[in-house]
Amino acid sequence: MFDSCEKLMTHFAVILTAFVVLLLLLPPPHGSGTSILVDASAADEAVRKWATTFGDELFELAQKITKSQEIRAKYVENNAVVELKDGNKLIKSITANVAKMLVRKTEAVRCIQQKAEQVHKSVQFNWSWKATEEDFSFYSSKYSKYKGNSTEKWPQLGVNHTTMYREMDLNPDTHFYNQAVNTNYSSVHVPSNVWDRAPKVMKTIDWSEKLDEVFRQNYQSDPALSWQYFGSDTGILRHYPASQWIDMRENPDDADTYDCRKRSWYIETATCSKDIVILLDHSGSMTGFRNHVAKFTIRSILDTFSNNDFFTIFRYSADVDDIIPCFTNALVQATPENIEVFNDAIANLPDPEGYANLTLAYEKAFQLLTRYYVTRGCNGTCNQAIMLVTDGVAGNTTEVFQKYNWGNGENGTSNMDVRIFTYLLGKEVTKVREIQWMACLNRGYYSHVQTLDEVHEEVLKYVDVIATPLVLQKKEHPPTWTHAFTDKTYDPKKTSERRPRLMIAVGVPAFNNFDSIENGTSGYFDDENATSDGDNIADTRARLLGVAGTDIPVDDVDKLTLPYKLGVNGYSFVVSNNGYVLLHPDLRPIGNNGKMNPNYNSIDFTEVEHLFEDTAPREPGQSILNIRNALVRHEAMNFKDVSVKFHYDKMRRVSEEKQDYFLAPLPKTPFTLGIAMPSEYGKTWIKVADIVTKQMHNKVDIRDFFLGDNWKIHPEWVYCKYHYLEGHEFDTPEAELREFLDKMVKRDWKWSEQYAEDETDWDSKEELNCGRKTLGDDAYYCNKELVNLLILDAKVTNSSYGEWKFENEQERRLFESFGAHLRFVATMSGLTRWQFIYGEVEVDTDREFGDYHTTAIDETWYKSAILQHHADRTESFVYSVKHYNDPLEESDLKVTASHAIFHREDTKEAPGNVVGFQFSHAKMWERFFNITAQDHCNKCMPICTDDDVDCVVIDNNAYIVIGQNINTTGKFFGEIHGDVMTVMVEKEIFQSIDVYDYQQQCKEDPPAPDSGHNLLHPIRLLSLGWKWLIAELFWQYQRIQWWVDGAPFMEYTDEIEDEYVAVGDSNAGSAGKPKEDSDDDDALFQEPEEEPTYKPCDMRSTLYALQPAKLLAFNDYIEAPSTRPFLVKKIPNSNLLLVVVNVLMPTRNIRLTTEPQRILEYSQEFPCYKLNMSFYERRRLEDCYTKHKDEELYTYCGNASRLNLSLYLMPLTIILMFYLTRCFMR
Repeated sequence: MFDSCEKLMTHFAVILTAFVVLLLLLPPPHGSGTSILVDASAADEAVRKWATTFGDELFELAQKITKSQEIRAKYVENNAVVELKDGNKLIKSITANVAKMLVRKTEAVRCIQQKAEQVHKSVQFNWSWKATEEDFSFYSSKYSKYKGNSTEKWPQLGVNHTTMYREMDLNPDTHFYNQAVNTNYSSVHVPSNVWDRAPKVMKTIDWSEKLDEVFRQNYQSDPALSWQYFGSDTGILRHYPASQWIDMRENPDDADTYDCRKRSWYIETATCSKDIVILLDHSGSMTGFRNHVAKFTIRSILDTFSNNDFFTIFRYSADVDDIIPCFTNALVQATPENIEVFNDAIANLPDPEGYANLTLAYEKAFQLLTRYYVTRGCNGTCNQAIMLVTDGVAGNTTEVFQKYNWGNGENGTSNMDVRIFTYLLGKEVTKVREIQWMACLNRGYYSHVQTLDEVHEEVLKYVDVIATPLVLQKKEHPPTWTHAFTDKTYDPKKTSERRPRLMIAVGVPAFNNFDSIENGTSGYFDDENATSDGDNIADTRARLLGVAGTDIPVDDVDKLTLPYKLGVNGYSFVVSNNGYVLLHPDLRPIGNNGKMNPNYNSIDFTEVEHLFEDTAPREPGQSILNIRNALVRHEAMNFKDVSVKFHYDKMRRVSEEKQDYFLAPLPKTPFTLGIAMPSEYGKTWIKVADIVTKQMHNKVDIRDFFLGDNWKIHPEWVYCKYHYLEGHEFDTPEAELREFLDKMVKRDWKWSEQYAEDETDWDSKEELNCGRKTLGDDAYYCNKELVNLLILDAKVTNSSYGEWKFENEQERRLFESFGAHLRFVATMSGLTRWQFIYGEVEVDTDREFGDYHTTAIDETWYKSAILQHHADRTESFVYSVKHYNDPLEESDLKVTASHAIFHREDTKEAPGNVVGFQFSHAKMWERFFNITAQDHCNKCMPICTDDDVDCVVIDNNAYIVIGQNINTTGKFFGEIHGDVMTVMVEKEIFQSIDVYDYQQQCKEDPPAPDSGHNLLHPIRLLSLGWKWLIAELFWQYQRIQWWVDGAPFMEYTDEIEDEYVAVGDSNAGSAGKPKEDSDDDDALFQEPEEEPTYKPCDMRSTLYALQPAKLLAFNDYIEAPSTRPFLVKKIPNSNLLLVVVNVLMPTRNIRLTTEPQRILEYSQEFPCYKLNMSFYERRRLEDCYTKHKDEELYTYCGNASRLNLSLYLMPLTIILMFYLTRCFMR
């Protein structure tokens, strides 16, 4: 029995031994991530020795020059504490800071609104005295002179401009972007279509001057306030501080078309959000001049829409058609992009024809609005309207209204309360009563538009009608927040600012409860004293007095999001109720062409966040939609371990990372704030106590940590700052910090916050606090936590950045062999230090390292070092050279190396800083080829100086750091060896990742010019001469019309911005001068050079990320069909790879690129491929007032306007109509 057991055990041992031997002999499968020891080929071993020798020398140099171990030990020496970050607590802290600031802005605006209503109610105005005497005067933004100049030439109206327009005393103010302003008073802008001598306008200018008191009080209690303003329903805009109007017109001869009543902050405050269907009569009668007026009317209507509105346009004749076919049966959001698409489509419509079937058009419009009414659960809370643009109606449409608007819910009827606005075009019209009736019985307004200069005012009348329920309720003044816009003082060509100056605005309505129309004058009427019999009510109407508002720079929000605490590769963002981003690191309002992206304020959250699940363009996955929906719904939520495509370095580098998202609503706004932090290293940070007090107690002067000039702090972070920037100007952020360091070492130093007192919701206050304590001229505030962290970092790094001394001659020779000349350190508190090894001194006229790299954790080499530490978990360094498209920082090319230092405490570690150095690329290149010229395998393969191979060093994103051809430095490896790069992707050495850019503008090729110049044709010359004659007649007509009507007729430009224009350039010349007659003569025969045309487009960049673990499986030449054999080895302690390619072998011709490529595979053209975004979730604005039981008593629905032309002007009018008809019939 025992013998048999022994034999059995022997047989088992033999089998087991054979199995083990067999495993050892079998080669590992390619692509396996498991490390199995096998014999490498001689060539592979030779390449490994090159890589190891080169890597060891680099690592030795890096450790010696950066003194990384010394700096790491300083954190332990200074008792730095690693603390866990609670994302939920952090987002609550940030939203509390931001909300506190936004509450203060809203309070300031409500103070303006309250003052306006009080003053307007009590003011007494002597019309006869003010209108006839010359002592009526005001500060005019356009006509008042500053240093002898006004921005527009005084109008020739027979008045004494010297007394009417007061001269302004202005001074440049840092807080107001160095514009010349006066903070003692405000100034008034009056658009060209409004006469500033009209009695009602004069009254508004006069009483609104009393708003200066509240303007000043607001500014003195919160010096961070930006422009304050009050826009009146008369069209005048009073803005504070006073300044000259900035001229943004491309052609100074164009009219000043800025009208506050068409700005988003005014319209949205007055009308909330709207669903609008526009019906355009496209029947045969709508030809010639009527067709042109119709198009201009629609264009003016669309100018009043904003991102919170949804609309569409139907053209109708015998049938009803969508203007944009792919937008069939859908309301689209009124983004600038969509509005431009509709304007272009309207301009290119075919000639009108056929008869008009208005009933069919109404039926389709009501059906569409009904669908949205039901799906949105409106139940009377939505503003819905139909706007009819026609030259007449042929029949009765009562049945349609009875079915949809006047029904009781029985027999398929409904009571939607859709407003009807009608615009009757032309002078000779019929059935006026029918089209009036449509508007009057459907809570709308009727306008008779006969000339182009009437369009603007007639279109704006719908605003007061929709605002009627808001005015009638009287008690609530709901604030309205706009989407982002650019401050008009910002000129990207004239500023050194790193980012565009984006703003948001908050507006609050002021009520002129009742405006008497009995005698055509304006007087306040108190409805509380009105009788119920209607005697007084019959002659009154409810309307807005105006809208008070202020601008808030988006940067002010960003500065309160604690970027230092979010840490490297973390960021904040703000998203609106429509899913559009106001703040995001990947929001790029300015394109690569230097022009503003026309859709910059309606970039969706899904267009800037790149999740790994998104594998096809314009097809977001469920994860990103879930995050977006939570943002839109104003929900406080978090999403953990979300896999993202983290791109950086101008979208040239990418890494698959995990992020945690934390969201929280900003109360009393439509915005939700979010933060994103890396899932692993983003959960910790270095916490510091009150080091200022501690150092003072230890009698240590903290200023000693900031000696010399070779240091910078993050220019966009707030450490300490004076409330009033005026009078506290500093050349650099470092000079500003030094002033506060001087204050901190004194015994009377006190920390102060920007908004020190606790703010509560203003709705819960019994009375508004408009007398808040004002601040002294030298009042300041500091971020105590950030300043203490900064001083700790300065102390930790200070001793390592004294005078450089070589330890021995060997170290000196090592530095010289690589041309290492500069070392640096950047910290999480935004501090950057640098040191010249050989004692170079920075001079003011030179730009050195610290001038190019000021943003610490936002620098590419900082981000890369942290990512390398996270991926590699070793002491490796990241090496990079500039991209070949980027300019050189100095005369010769430098290599930048960086390394992340994490402070470890027990089992936790947190990023502390990044150390690095720069050295000569030429020296590195020379040293590399000296090393790779050594034969380590007895000529088993060529050395790198031979022509048989191409030895290339690439980084972890496959950009060339060293190549035999020096001109390939900084280029993508796939452009040179596309076949090798393709195989490395197939073998999973590199991962290819597609990143999409939805904010690009692509240049459109101009149409090919005709080979024969038609200017030389006699008929062409005759046509040009005829146009010149008509232009002359028309110009003379306008000059006469100015005197006849009291205000000029000027055609409005198409490019009307959606934001408030607050100030002007103090040095601007006269912008409104009349055009000289000779100008037309000179320009008549000149062919102007066409501006390049850009259109929105989508781009794809295919980027690459190294997968280091996959390299372990390859120990010989990698071969693939039609590909040159190559060897690849990782250079130790670095992010570099050594690739040796046999260039004598044949190859397939493949060229890869990481440059953005236009996406052309969409099945539909622009804008149709973006249609799905119209159906993303949105949140309707709250506090919308759409109905009031007494509305019909306090409103009127319009009447026909009078044609105000003298008989002697009639021939000119006929000629003008004939000419325009011919132009638009072509």
